[in-house]
Amino acid sequence: MEQCKYRLVFTTTGNEQQAKALATQIVQNKLASCVNLLNNVHSIYEWQGNVVEDTECKLIIKTRADKVDALKQFLIEHHSYDVPEIQVVPVVDGHADYFHWMDEVLG
Repeated sequence: MEQCKYRLVFTTTGNEQQAKALATQIVQNKLASCVNLLNNVHSIYEWQGNVVEDTECKLIIKTRADKVDALKQFLIEHHSYDVPEIQVVPVVDGHADYFHWMDEVLG
């Protein structure tokens, strides 16, 4: 396995319905092999000068480095938030068979 070939990309949506729609489009467009949804994530953040508390849905998007730029652009264009969270984390190790499956799915 190549070191840092794979990535986890994190974003949040306002609810599970938005997350499911976004995740489905991401996988259908072969921008990721899998997306996990963590519903009912409690978020506290500053927005437009106010401290806000929200319940959101966190997406953990599993992809490869060569898909990240297209995925980021997709999220910017299709996300319901004005400024969506997009955080990219390199994967440094894991199960080789899982990564092989990812490569098969992503082409």
